[in-house]
Amino acid sequence: MERKSFLVTELLCLFLGLLGAHRFYTGYIGLGILQLLTLGGCGIWSLIDFVMISLDKYKDANGQELMEYNQWLRAYFIVSCCNYIMHYFLGLF
Repeated sequence: MERKSFLVTELLCLFLGLLGAHRFYTGYIGLGILQLLTLGGCGIWSLIDFVMISLDKYKDANGQELMEYNQWLRAYFIVSCCNYIMHYFLGLF
């Protein structure tokens, strides 16, 4: 099975995390449906997923790590977290 891209997973979670798009992409179909029905656990579940993906602690449904993770993305992680919070919790789109 082909490993999933870190960047694609991160962007799907950032922009469509409430709909569980990153879960569908990484093969977690059941969890994707559950996130879709609960709107990402009211945003909390998708935020936790976003942090886990950003810290390279997220694996796909086959247990494989995401490819192309770069350790220099820590600054990106901080900026993205601020952006995520503004988008989903303050309603700024």
